[in-house]
Amino acid sequence: MGSKVTFLVFKKELMDTFRDRKTIIISILIPLILFPVLFGVIGKSMDKTEKAVENNLKIAIVEKGQSNLAQFLKSQKNINIIQSNNIEEDVKSGKVLAALYIPENLEEGIAKENTVNINLTYDNSSQQSQMAMAAIKSYIDAYSKEVVSERLGKRNISGDILNPINVELKTSVKESEGFGKYMLSLMLPLMLVIYSVSGPMGAAVDLGAGEKERGTLEPLLTTQAGRMSLLWGKFLAITSLGLITTLASLGGLFIAMKQKGGLFNGASGSLSTATILLIGLVTLLLTMVFGALELSVSIYARSFKEAQTYISPLMIISFVPTYATYMLDAKNIETFYFHIPLANAVCLLKEFISGIYNYTHIAITFGWIAFYILASVFFARYMFSREEVIFRT
Repeated sequence: MGSKVTFLVFKKELMDTFRDRKTIIISILIPLILFPVLFGVIGKSMDKTEKAVENNLKIAIVEKGQSNLAQFLKSQKNINIIQSNNIEEDVKSGKVLAALYIPENLEEGIAKENTVNINLTYDNSSQQSQMAMAAIKSYIDAYSKEVVSERLGKRNISGDILNPINVELKTSVKESEGFGKYMLSLMLPLMLVIYSVSGPMGAAVDLGAGEKERGTLEPLLTTQAGRMSLLWGKFLAITSLGLITTLASLGGLFIAMKQKGGLFNGASGSLSTATILLIGLVTLLLTMVFGALELSVSIYARSFKEAQTYISPLMIISFVPTYATYMLDAKNIETFYFHIPLANAVCLLKEFISGIYNYTHIAITFGWIAFYILASVFFARYMFSREEVIFRT
């Protein structure tokens, strides 16, 4: 009897939720379309910025006389020399990306084989300026090597003496997938946590405080359905909707990962089926935790608006452990992180994306998540059993 009633409540709540077209659009279509567009634009924007700097290095050169270094820089095809009367202001405003001060005694110092200091001004708050600085430094290094080679030539010494060891780089991950996989380890856990919190939120508010406000909760309690059957039916409906939203966001992310030239640059090929299933399982369990918590708060609230006010801080609270582990390297995460709520799920997702399956970390994280689910469900059950909470208007 209990399970049948629970299923009927679950079916009824799910049908009521999906009758609202806005729910389908917001929960499914928006994340499915938004992520490919968003990350595609970000990836193309980053690529465009990089190429814009590489192909048009706008720099100013301040010098007295004519130095060979200045001539060397001016001979580079992608360097555009800009005349500037106020270097500091022009660098800050972005008119020039960087400025080089070449001292008058540069050629004399080089001729005497002394070390000469030159100043390079750039804006460390500007991405383009930092990229320009790195490019100019590489040109200066190349010019310095020419000077050194010339000095050695005068002594009949081969320039190879300065390079006793030549390093040939070999990556463990394909060159085309490395950056995309790194970005995926940063963005995917964050997005999944956000949707685990926000996915069940609308349904939880509507099935608790919303029913109170519409006056449909009291008649429901007068039926043969027990309170626990009603609770489980509502909880399963909320979890299902949250999971659908999360799967839609996952689908959007995987479409974004397939894009060439996007932020993830086709990194989806590096994820195995087992990894995707494990990521989906962690997301489902997190959705169940937040679904039960949000239902508890919604039942306590007097109105739809009050429930939204109480539940909204959950999003901010969830950001704290998520951002605290945002920059952790998946291959060097200490065990104590897997005892911190939410941080453990984020760390585990990072390991899965990197192809790491640490059974100790998996056991600890799943153990804690199971505890969170039980605690959340019991809390919801406690709230649903109190008359003063159910009829709190």
